[in-house]
Amino acid sequence: MTRRLFFSIADQAVVSAFNFALNLYLIRMALPEEFGVFAIVAAATLFTAMVQNALINTPLAVHLPLVLDSEGKTRLQRTFTAANALLSLALLMGSGSVLALWLGDDQPLLAVSACFFLVSQFLREYYRSLLAVEGRLAALFSTDLASVVLATGSLATLHALGTANNTIVPAAFLCVGLAGVTSIAPAAFTSARMGAWRAVAADMRQVFRAQAHEIRWSLLGVITTEVQNRGYVYIAAVVFGPAVVAQLQAGRILFGPLNLLTNAWARVARPQLAGLLGRCDIAGFDRTLKRAMQAFASSNLVFLAALWLAWPTLSALVFSGKYANLGPLVAAWGIANVLFQCRSCLGVGVQALRRFRELTTATVAGGAVALALTGVACFAGKPAWLIGAVIAGESLALLVVIRILRHPAPIPAIAAG
Repeated sequence: MTRRLFFSIADQAVVSAFNFALNLYLIRMALPEEFGVFAIVAAATLFTAMVQNALINTPLAVHLPLVLDSEGKTRLQRTFTAANALLSLALLMGSGSVLALWLGDDQPLLAVSACFFLVSQFLREYYRSLLAVEGRLAALFSTDLASVVLATGSLATLHALGTANNTIVPAAFLCVGLAGVTSIAPAAFTSARMGAWRAVAADMRQVFRAQAHEIRWSLLGVITTEVQNRGYVYIAAVVFGPAVVAQLQAGRILFGPLNLLTNAWARVARPQLAGLLGRCDIAGFDRTLKRAMQAFASSNLVFLAALWLAWPTLSALVFSGKYANLGPLVAAWGIANVLFQCRSCLGVGVQALRRFRELTTATVAGGAVALALTGVACFAGKPAWLIGAVIAGESLALLVVIRILRHPAPIPAIAAG
């Protein structure tokens, strides 16, 4: 697992560095209202990725390691690839309609580029997950490195030519989207062949019928997690406007690299934990989760200390006077991020246990609290209180997840199955 984790962390480090740099670039170059639109679309992209994880990526990661014959593995890959293609088409139609209504009349280029960005990242994330589940971490690293190089090169060229100054956010959407699609093209062409559509449709009915219970609860968990962790973005956009979203997200953006490292660990750990359960190695399962929790907690504390020491210089260098009084917001987001990472880490263990219904109760409880407090913040006209709503929701969800893992009775049954 050490070698795979190294490649996964290296891969996420590249992706994290690029996303971090892209956000900082847009914070400096774009108006707050423009960056607010980017932040809203980026939040929607993360939400669609979470839905994809619930419907496609997580079932594939949990079940594929348990299939021993190559024919069965090919069948599962073919099934989920076809399902992802259908979801991509639905996303294209749905996001295109919403963005056309929101931005189309005044900013048609922004609406088209944002739609392309959403769909391209959705496709890219599936093939990234497929490479990770297959254990092809070196290929995953090469794919993401190619995407980052292409996107960085195209954005740097446009910036040098001065052609992106007036359309900086659409240019960012188009460059990143094109780079993502280009980078996953080899993986898409070499993935399992579809075969006859009738056979694929029959496989999809059989596979998703067998996993319907787990997927249903996982999807509900995704929706409530989005309400709990990023629901404030959409509500703030409606109540306070994109400029306020930009202020809130500018304070949170500094923690993006840490959260992407969580995703890197989860991509490797989820099938690994499922394999440990399949071999009845309960001690290894517990040890893996404990070490991960210690690593995430310590990394967050070190990062917060570094931010506190470097804040005067960092504030002037990064935000250049566009975003005032960000210090308290950044501190509050630091607390929220520690809670989020701890819950996400333990939540991967609950997913490996396939206790999706119980995991959903955690996000339902946290989402309900966060939504209620978000309403209070909007009624009071206090955008900063929205971060408190996230903290309260994450705290409650973490407590529920800890309680789930303290009752390990279903583990032997899952291992035996």
